[in-house]
Amino acid sequence: MLVYRLFIFLYPLAAQLISWVSPKARLWCEGQKIAFRQINNWNPGKPVIWMHCASLGEFEQGLPVLESIHQQYPGYALLVSFFSPSGYEACKNHSLPDRVVYLPMDSPSQSREWLAIVKPAFVLFIKYEFWYYYLSALQQQKIPVILVSAIFRQQQIFFTWYGGFYRKMLGLFTHILVQDEASVQLLSKIQVTTPVTIAGDTRFDRVQQIAEQPKSWPAIENFVQQHPVLVAGSTWPEDDKELQHFVNTHPAVKHILVPHVTDETSLQQCQEIFPGALLYSAYESAFLQGIAVPDSSILIIDRIGMLSSLYRHASVAYIGGGFGADGVHNVLEAAVYGKPVVMGPIFHKYLEATELVDKGGAITVNNGEALDKTLQSLFDNEAEKNKMGQIALDYTLSKRGATNKVLQVIQENRLLIK
Repeated sequence: MLVYRLFIFLYPLAAQLISWVSPKARLWCEGQKIAFRQINNWNPGKPVIWMHCASLGEFEQGLPVLESIHQQYPGYALLVSFFSPSGYEACKNHSLPDRVVYLPMDSPSQSREWLAIVKPAFVLFIKYEFWYYYLSALQQQKIPVILVSAIFRQQQIFFTWYGGFYRKMLGLFTHILVQDEASVQLLSKIQVTTPVTIAGDTRFDRVQQIAEQPKSWPAIENFVQQHPVLVAGSTWPEDDKELQHFVNTHPAVKHILVPHVTDETSLQQCQEIFPGALLYSAYESAFLQGIAVPDSSILIIDRIGMLSSLYRHASVAYIGGGFGADGVHNVLEAAVYGKPVVMGPIFHKYLEATELVDKGGAITVNNGEALDKTLQSLFDNEAEKNKMGQIALDYTLSKRGATNKVLQVIQENRLLIK
């Protein structure tokens, strides 16, 4: 518990110290200042369902559940909170929740004050959210709280000899819904008393929703036309460096690059690696005004919220993150369109990425040379490309249904009353 207390004490101080050079840290500090103001005067006039997410990815994971709850329990107001400013900024104007806010940093006093204002009737934490004082206060007030789409690995702190405090947090949930049997077995070994149910991963339901109603951008259609297309999504500088040779030497392929971070510094770094690339905002503005733009095979997306629909334009999808310490990002957003997936070597802690590689819907590469060869092979071999894409699509379709299982647990345990 001492380590946890140190974390919640030091994290805001560290964020404040680096906020002058880090836009993300600065946004987080500003968000913490307004967190209580965002809800102090909120009076929804009906009981509240609160969903907490770390960032945008977890929001997308929880969104199908929140939509289904809203449909079946329309008498509740919906509150969504974020820890990360990137998640908050992307979703603050989302049409489904009644209110989107920052979650104040965990502490005994702030958790009590938060619950006293919000008065939630039911709470969902998504995937990896473990905040001790919030969970303790919810349990003390007998407010049901479930963990949705959780996944556990042997390397996590819960399963270490020094992880007793974190194991205690697992016991504060009313119900834990996990993605796979391996998670059930791990929790069983440490004798977690909270009920555990395998429900699967709600992201499969979410990406299917997006694929069925993809967004369209005329400027993208104009850029792509009839060319083969590489969409490289959620890329970091490490990915860009490995992609550099292929992208800069294959002008017959249209390359749509979507950096994971779109601040000015990151975009400038990306443009330095890919000279001659166009920024989407400038390209779209010129296109809509009928102004000619320089010819280029490389388009850098400098706007958030487009990636999940852009994958439908891909002939081949490259998913970023696999050359960095945290690992590959969301492979499902591309796989659901039936696109072959290519990624870096760090992917093993993500079940869906591992399974997609095992089934043959994705290929992992260790360096830029292997990436060049793999991409060239896929663009040259239509049959192999189509085969991989079909495997990827079949995999995503076979994993649907987690949202219904979550709703079933809620209903069977009477965690919400109509």
